Amino acid sequence: MFSSISSWILSIAGVISISVIVELILPEGSLNKYIRSIFSFVVVLVIIAPLPGLVGKNFDFSQISIEEEYTLQEDYLFQLNVYKTEALQTQLANDIEQAGYENVKVSVSCENYSTNFTITAIYVELQNLVILDKAEHTNIIDIEEEILSLIRSRVDVEKGRVHFER
Repeated sequence: MFSSISSWILSIAGVISISVIVELILPEGSLNKYIRSIFSFVVVLVIIAPLPGLVGKNFDFSQISIEEEYTLQEDYLFQLNVYKTEALQTQLANDIEQAGYENVKVSVSCENYSTNFTITAIYVELQNLVILDKAEHTNIIDIEEEILSLIRSRVDVEKGRVHFER
């Protein structure tokens, strides 16, 4: 494919070079005008010569690869959503720690290949929960409700998508 393109470009350059040399050699006059128009016509023919070959053949569009662009775009979406997920997990863990609860692990699950950042579930692990003095509640059910309200203040997520593991 590239060899045919390079030979086509070389033939265009060759015809133009010959026409310039002939124009320099010939004297001014009506003959020069006719020869210039003939070479212009030849240049146009050389330029459009490959077009009938392309149209006449059964051009195979499967040779044109667009899949790589989609793969790159999917990789970009995946990585972008991973970054958003990690940032959200960090923010939620900081909010919970500011409320007076330490050693709470927050895991956010989302649709990684979606253009919209859609959260499918949030998991909150309370196995190693440490309640600090500044915490409002000591009852686990009240703590879960407070953590749920902290999560819902940061993210618009349904109550059923937040899961607590004790």
